[in-house]
Amino acid sequence: MSDRTQKEAREVKVLRGGRIGLISVYDLLVGDILLVEAGDIIPVDAVLAEGHNIRCDESSLTGESETLKKVPVDVALKNAGIGETKNCDPCLLSGTKVLEGVGRSIVTAVGSNSCYGRLMSGISVLLRIS
Repeated sequence: MSDRTQKEAREVKVLRGGRIGLISVYDLLVGDILLVEAGDIIPVDAVLAEGHNIRCDESSLTGESETLKKVPVDVALKNAGIGETKNCDPCLLSGTKVLEGVGRSIVTAVGSNSCYGRLMSGISVLLRIS
């Protein structure tokens, strides 16, 4: 394992086979149920399935310092259906931090297929060109 890989290695809580357990971020798979809570750095892209008062800091990806409220996907779909533009974001993006709340999310992308992975891939290509 490289130094960078060792620094990024950590365990996260998941629900698999009806049991909550800790696994390495490198063992997460699309479809896993990732448990999130305040203080977590999201290691994958995911959709919030259920949760309470989730607020995230996405400044590592967007540069914007405003915290963003996240709502479960069923609430987001209902709100979008009635034309509400607020409270319609169920997406948890890799590399962002959960500032408040707790929830369960469904993993949608891991590794180089996640937002953070694609960003890092693009940066490494730019560094090789220059």
